[in-house]
Amino acid sequence: MPRFKPVIITATAPNREEAERIGRLLLENGLAACVQYENIFSRYVWNGELCGEEEIRIVIKTARCHYRAVEKTIVRNHSYDCPQVLMQPVQGGFLPYLKWMKAQLGL
Repeated sequence: MPRFKPVIITATAPNREEAERIGRLLLENGLAACVQYENIFSRYVWNGELCGEEEIRIVIKTARCHYRAVEKTIVRNHSYDCPQVLMQPVQGGFLPYLKWMKAQLGL
């Protein structure tokens, strides 16, 4: 079994319904300990055009060993051609919370 390495994966979705559908899939499949949703406004360039959209940020608390499966779940269930999927390592945290995360992920 791999050593537990907590990470935060962030993604965005065009609306709450899609964000929550992705989050539920991750939780139901044991790929996330917790998923949070935030209303945000994103400004970006797409196909040479400056765009701005209200989106939902999806914050996924998981383990490094689940990254590929999380990425695959997001990409397969996302309406964007090129969805944001970014992973950041967790360098530390409240030990009881990290233990809870590990237990939720079955690690």
